[in-house]
Amino acid sequence: MNRQVQYKYLPQGNEQGASRLTSQGERSPPFSSHPTHQRTSIIIPTNTTMKSTTYSLTALAGLLALTHATPLPAVVVAPTDLALRQCGSQWYNPSSYACRAGADSNALCPVVNGEPMEECAGACYTPYRYNCNGTDLSEKPRKASGTFTLTASNPDQDFNGQPIQASGNHFWVGGHAATYCPSNVGSICSSFPNDMTLIGNGYMATVVPGGQSIYWQKDGALAFTQAHSSSQWNLSYYGGGIAYEGGGYFGPNGEDLVTCPVVPPGSNTTAWQLFARLAGVSFSSSCVGVYALVHDQNITAGAWQYT
Repeated sequence: MNRQVQYKYLPQGNEQGASRLTSQGERSPPFSSHPTHQRTSIIIPTNTTMKSTTYSLTALAGLLALTHATPLPAVVVAPTDLALRQCGSQWYNPSSYACRAGADSNALCPVVNGEPMEECAGACYTPYRYNCNGTDLSEKPRKASGTFTLTASNPDQDFNGQPIQASGNHFWVGGHAATYCPSNVGSICSSFPNDMTLIGNGYMATVVPGGQSIYWQKDGALAFTQAHSSSQWNLSYYGGGIAYEGGGYFGPNGEDLVTCPVVPPGSNTTAWQLFARLAGVSFSSSCVGVYALVHDQNITAGAWQYT
């Protein structure tokens, strides 16, 4: 047979001055009752020999505390997107970032124009504009003279590796160069390379009297003047972009380039026109970033004139 013994206890911190309770009954504590006091019943078997029927409230409170549930530790779950990869303690999308081990171990560098940027002493950079000696970044040498051609670079696009051509007084990714050579100048016309857009620092590499200049229009378009004319329509910046030795070609102040689908005048098909991200100019979501790579040429002129 079991018998029930009832105990009163106080919240922890109020044990001092409390009366002791025995199995013979309960004795009121020397303090007033509190709404947080609880009444607890414990069943004790009658055949159990107890060394003492007196329990301190502190011990009883400790016994009850053992029944409190312990929270489970937090579980760290890896991302469910199987395309994600891990770089140190960070998860990343390889189509947007690359994991680079360098001075900042396991640094993430963004993918720009379809190409992951390199890492140098904790900084991400493009090798088309900068050099890294292992600890410091330095700007590549700028081309001071000579002629060169440009090709488009963006591995995510079908036009990757296509030449940048001059046509309709603007520049386009892919297609053909629009040139003209009058018949009365003789055999010189046959000396020019076939279908090549050749430029220098701020000029078209031609032999037409007066030459042809390169400039930037207000909408960011790279353009060139007509032969026998110095008119520059919607002029924003006079002169070409910044060309780096063994690197890329950028806007007049080093801006990145972008190409947009445009239907050229007199055409029914869309072509990719070249622009610079000039300050204050916005572009459609259909436009994509592109690097223009510089290729030195040992030629003085690419055409009599470009049209």
